Amino acid sequence: MRSAVHTDPPTGPDAELIALGKQFGVFHRSVHMFYQRLRFDPPLERAAYTLLVRIAGDRPARLSVLADGLGLDLSTVSRQVAALEAAGLATRTPDPTDRRASVIAATELGVQVYTRNRAIWVGAMRDLLADWSPAEMSEFGRLLTRLNETITARYGGTDPADRCPRGEGETPQ
Repeated sequence: MRSAVHTDPPTGPDAELIALGKQFGVFHRSVHMFYQRLRFDPPLERAAYTLLVRIAGDRPARLSVLADGLGLDLSTVSRQVAALEAAGLATRTPDPTDRRASVIAATELGVQVYTRNRAIWVGAMRDLLADWSPAEMSEFGRLLTRLNETITARYGGTDPADRCPRGEGETPQ
């Protein structure tokens, strides 16, 4: 069994934070490798699959809502939606509340692809965590959710300038 990158543990007052920061990097690279090794059918870029999950698994949404919810630039989301449309997995219709905007929805084929790829992903997760107890998965899920909520609360927002940490009373540049 391969273990995560190992170095001597840091020491000093910020040792735990430094160790966590290193594990963030390992986690980021590991998740990237995990997704690259999944055999989605059809193969989709991770960003396109993430959008398909949002519109097929959740509900149709405007481009701006998708971009904000994923913390991505509107042009990136627009490009990925265009790829999903070209593949017949998504469709764009006028927003009934604002005809200048579009609502992105999964097509019937898009829902089928989402369902099939979700089963592939769940199977890979089941295999990956086969030796974890339900209590361990629950606790990790709880802590990861807490971390994600903290990050979103601190760095969330639609403007990239709002994603930079600021001191109390400090204003955006």
